[in-house]
Amino acid sequence: MNKQMTAFSATDLLRRIFSRGWREVHGLRTAAAQARWRQRLPTLPRADDGRHLLHLGCGDIDAPGFINVDARSLPHVHIVTKRLFDLYMVPDGAVDLVYMCHVLEHVAHQELHPTLVELRRVLKAGGLLRVSVPDFDKMLDIYHQTDKDILAIEPPMMGGQDYAFNFHYSLFNAARLKQSLEAAGFRDVQSWDPARCDHHPFIDWANRQHFHGGRGYDVSLNLEANAC
Repeated sequence: MNKQMTAFSATDLLRRIFSRGWREVHGLRTAAAQARWRQRLPTLPRADDGRHLLHLGCGDIDAPGFINVDARSLPHVHIVTKRLFDLYMVPDGAVDLVYMCHVLEHVAHQELHPTLVELRRVLKAGGLLRVSVPDFDKMLDIYHQTDKDILAIEPPMMGGQDYAFNFHYSLFNAARLKQSLEAAGFRDVQSWDPARCDHHPFIDWANRQHFHGGRGYDVSLNLEANAC
């Protein structure tokens, strides 16, 4: 019994030491990365109104005034990270707007809540999270309008799958996304129109149609919400 207790205590002690050590290492890494952010901030893009805008998963788009974050090392990307939703390098309350277009569906649905919480962390109080995702309800409409043609909805539903990061893991309609945003501490969830909102002078899936059989279909759900 004493040997078992001793073995258990030693294992537990090692686990505690390792856990504490990892937290300390992560804390040091985070502090160093955030110090580099503050040093770089004067050289990073800023909107004409002075606000800091983060384009998460920017892909090929280099939008004016945005700090671009992507998993691919492209010439216009300011922050390259394979863990797109672990923004440890960005201090709390550092940005005024986070924009994601057809990116959130790349998050595993089990990880959706902590991902949204992390996005809320980097936003200033009252800051805006602006999201565009494939709309499951619109996919169902397209499916029935095309006589249940799976190929009509497969690309926007499942992702292009042409490189490692281009796969979809979550589904959204307006109710699901609104519920998820509110559960993560966002408020004032509402739709947004790319043609009428600020900081959207470009074409992406938020205002682009998916074409199948010579016909164009709207596939996107556009919602935005304020961080508390």
